[in-house]
Amino acid sequence: MDPLTHTLVGANLASTGLGDKTRLATAALVIGANIPDVDAILYFTNQQDLALGFRRGWTHGILALFFLPFVLTGTLLLYDRLRPDPARRVDRRWLFALSTIGILTHPFLDWLNNYGMRWLMPFDGTWSYGDSVFIMDPWLWLILGAGWLAGRRATRPRIAVWAVFTAAIGWVVAGRSMSYLAIVGAISLLLLFALLWRPRIDPAIAIRKFSTAATILAAAFILARLGIHEATERAATRELAERGVGPLVEVMASPHPLDPFSWEIVAETDEVYRYGGFSWTRGGLQLAPESLPTPQPSREWEIAKRDPSIRGFMTWVRFPWYEIERTAEATTVLIHDARYAKRRSGAGFGGVSVVIPAE
Repeated sequence: MDPLTHTLVGANLASTGLGDKTRLATAALVIGANIPDVDAILYFTNQQDLALGFRRGWTHGILALFFLPFVLTGTLLLYDRLRPDPARRVDRRWLFALSTIGILTHPFLDWLNNYGMRWLMPFDGTWSYGDSVFIMDPWLWLILGAGWLAGRRATRPRIAVWAVFTAAIGWVVAGRSMSYLAIVGAISLLLLFALLWRPRIDPAIAIRKFSTAATILAAAFILARLGIHEATERAATRELAERGVGPLVEVMASPHPLDPFSWEIVAETDEVYRYGGFSWTRGGLQLAPESLPTPQPSREWEIAKRDPSIRGFMTWVRFPWYEIERTAEATTVLIHDARYAKRRSGAGFGGVSVVIPAE
């Protein structure tokens, strides 16, 4: 999931009352909810393939989930020693427990989308996919954002934070799809309204109640999406078989960013990927007439997939397919992932190329 969702999960957990258990409790939950994403720092090294191969692995897997709570707790205890507060002492057991809770929320949320997670790293690099919640889900932004903001004073710093997050999310979304900017704008205005709204009950009680309700509602939303996904995948698989598509190797049903009843389908057979959509409100499975070739054996494919420059990509790609462009000087192998690229001679998220000299 995106950093905003992770942060809101930690912040809402803290506001339910867990943040009162000990000094630095809120820091433990919010930092813990984000700390596995420390691996994203590799993207700033200009080593994109290394970053892709490392992502959602070492800092997200079972070994990290064991050690990171000790690292975070130790860091917060060091901060407490350097900046003590005599009026409120740290309870080490609560600090460790809350650090663990915050950290455990992170890989579960990451697993929910079709980008995937490697639970057993570094012992096993197999990717696992929940395929149930969009990687930047506007419903979770609304639920968790409104739950955390409702009942709080609309101070200038909070409005500034709202503006910064709105601008950052808008910039990221614009880079992917301009059509979703309207959704970001609508969610942002609703969250601003939640911040400006004044409930008639005591603010301290309102904050706890709204954050608790948001946490429960977000959990129910996620469980519902998991259930709908399972039903969608089974229904799509059944319809694919009835239409003679197969034999099927794998079927992916991935979520629409806004409509929980519309899903994107990728069906892998031995020779092609078929893709389309499945809607519970518009007649079930709609397959695109086109298909994409699964990676068939060839000299170019064997050379390209073993190229060291795309080692990280090849550990991450789920539904690979490739195109070949030839010139007198070289052969270029363009490798795509059918999760994101569904047109020939068209770029998609995560696509790479390998140049093989003519000689």
